[in-house]
Amino acid sequence: MDVTEDPQVTVFISYSHKDERFKEALEEHLAVLRRAKKISHWSDRKIVAGSSWAAEIDRNIETADVILLLVSPSFVASGYCYEKELARALKRHEAESAVVIPVFVRPLDLIDEPLMGLQGLPKDAISIIEWQNEDLGWRDVARGLRVVIDELLERKRRYHEPSGFSTLQETLAEMVESLDRRDKSGPISGISFGLHDVDHLTDGIHAGQLITIASRPSMGKTNLALGIVSSVAVSGLPVLVFSTKTPRRDVMNRLITITGRVSHTRFQVGRLNDDDWPRVTHAVHQLAEAQILFDDSTDLAFSALRERCISAKRKLGALGLVVVDSVSYIKVSSETGAHEEVIARGLKALARELDCAVLVTAPVSRTVEIRPNKRPNSPDLQNWRELADESDLVAFVYRDEFYNFDSPDRGTAELIIAKNQYGQVGPVRLVFAPEYGTFSDLTFNP
Repeated sequence: MDVTEDPQVTVFISYSHKDERFKEALEEHLAVLRRAKKISHWSDRKIVAGSSWAAEIDRNIETADVILLLVSPSFVASGYCYEKELARALKRHEAESAVVIPVFVRPLDLIDEPLMGLQGLPKDAISIIEWQNEDLGWRDVARGLRVVIDELLERKRRYHEPSGFSTLQETLAEMVESLDRRDKSGPISGISFGLHDVDHLTDGIHAGQLITIASRPSMGKTNLALGIVSSVAVSGLPVLVFSTKTPRRDVMNRLITITGRVSHTRFQVGRLNDDDWPRVTHAVHQLAEAQILFDDSTDLAFSALRERCISAKRKLGALGLVVVDSVSYIKVSSETGAHEEVIARGLKALARELDCAVLVTAPVSRTVEIRPNKRPNSPDLQNWRELADESDLVAFVYRDEFYNFDSPDRGTAELIIAKNQYGQVGPVRLVFAPEYGTFSDLTFNP
């Protein structure tokens, strides 16, 4: 797309040829949007002689921003419409790469049909032919479509908006302002991790930063990430959490037990003691005032992650932190390049686009377990080395007691800062309380 031109939304119309008159009526009511150059629409009537009709349909349905399904008994009876085009549309809907809208043109029984999970038009799923005045029904369809089209156009304009150039003088002025803010900000210039020793080494969390926390399983990286979520959110900054591994209810339970320092086991089974209740109440009160959004989708495409982040920022006005647990669950199209490389670069670009920090958890290769010193380092990320290259901060969680039951370091953990844009690298020793799932400072005395 030429970014100098206004973007358009591409619309694919799927219909049975027995409903040709409804397709033509729809096109008439889309004329206003078409003349305003907000949309371009396509149906199989645009296939020219000599073309492969199946290939043309496939190409256009895969590239459309909006897929309209003209639903009728004939549509459902059509093997190609229902089994081919609907299946492709639903696949793109699930990947959130297109908006799929059923347009009911003739009445039929659709109970338990997959497309009934989609919000359709006209309102209340009253088919066009059932309206006393069909034009009023089509007007209702056109108004519903306009809302969708305008929202998609806003996203496209924002995505393709050039950043422009900055002069040396403007950049210098921004740098001086930044230095002045940092001078007045206190001990750190970023957002606190909630761990003073970590803050001291890293200067906190900064907007536009990509942070990777990695470890072998059961080291506590998810709990550490949620502890950071709690700290940032309770400080008053909005947080968006993608918990691909864990249902949002379990994430919420963890946040309560971490924030309130309550036994997770007792909380899960509902056996709280007298000391637990005030802590739970305090944690609930703190979190109730916080702005945290959850997304526990198990199938998460990077394009969908980006759109949801942008939507959350629009809803909340700003974001302080985005957390993805775990990066391994993010998917990208196989056509865009190496999976890990595309995701790593995309996450860094997303942090800059959102102007907030993005924190991801990542796995560490099991090869560390055959070494005498099992502390992980950047090469142990293996397939995710590109993530380490793109990240501004890379930290590994290590607990010696996991491998050595009688370890003298039992009850502690190391957060090994392996890469740090804003400060030094090295290990930070923390207290780890497995009962609560919390990490806290070992040496800091407030």
